[in-house]
Amino acid sequence: MKSINPLIANYHSQKLIQDKMQVICIKKLKNQIKLTKELLDKLRVHVRNHQFKEQKEEIYFFKHIKPSVCADLIYFKSQLKYQLSKPNTINSLSKNYLKNQLKKLESKKRKNLNFYKYYKQENTFLDNVYFLRENKQLDLFSADLSIHIDSEFYTSHDTLAAEVIAYDLLTNFYKKEINKLKAITAGKFNNSQNIKSPINWTASKTDLIELIYALKISGAVNTGHINTKELVTFFSSMFNIEVTNVYKTYSEIKNRNTERSKFLNKLLHDFEAKLEYDDGI
Repeated sequence: MKSINPLIANYHSQKLIQDKMQVICIKKLKNQIKLTKELLDKLRVHVRNHQFKEQKEEIYFFKHIKPSVCADLIYFKSQLKYQLSKPNTINSLSKNYLKNQLKKLESKKRKNLNFYKYYKQENTFLDNVYFLRENKQLDLFSADLSIHIDSEFYTSHDTLAAEVIAYDLLTNFYKKEINKLKAITAGKFNNSQNIKSPINWTASKTDLIELIYALKISGAVNTGHINTKELVTFFSSMFNIEVTNVYKTYSEIKNRNTERSKFLNKLLHDFEAKLEYDDGI
């Protein structure tokens, strides 16, 4: 169905734009979920209004096109769940959480191992059973996608194919998160070896806390996948300054009567003044 190609191309273009946006991670994921759901709705309407020319075309759609989009939905939803429920505490708890997610993925894979192998090895001898709608009376292997309402838009195994694709995406994501936490832990260990940074923070501790919160909230560090305590530890070590009472200081910043982001405003003012000075040279 060549007429579907513009829908898919536009989706990938919009997904790339969303991925590059400098917004809070949770907001970005919600936007990506919305974008993916919108495409699924468009594909559902398109399939309802346009017949497949042949079985080969129908198989390709339900084996590759729809599962790829549904896999994105599983992937983004799982990431959002992780961001909302991950422990905002010490690394060991976060790593245990991620390892448990990996175990759940592996358990789901073992449960449907024969199909996983069939799909990953790009076999085709059962495609007419798995990916034609006339055979949807077979047992369903569904993810929680709420996409089975329309009987014209699913086969017996297209959502399981999506789970196969999502398995790889999520496995890589969780492993990267674990590696990030390991790197942070290793950095803390190195800092404990009396390796002193040659750079010193010369503004106030309150200014540093204001900057740290701004960096975390903006997603500028690890795309927001780091808690405030870890950022404070890193900056304290890098700038040779002991930062305490972080949350109390943040509360004081919030309760300022005027100019709550005083240090950030000063940074912006000084930088713009530098740009204007350079323009005049």
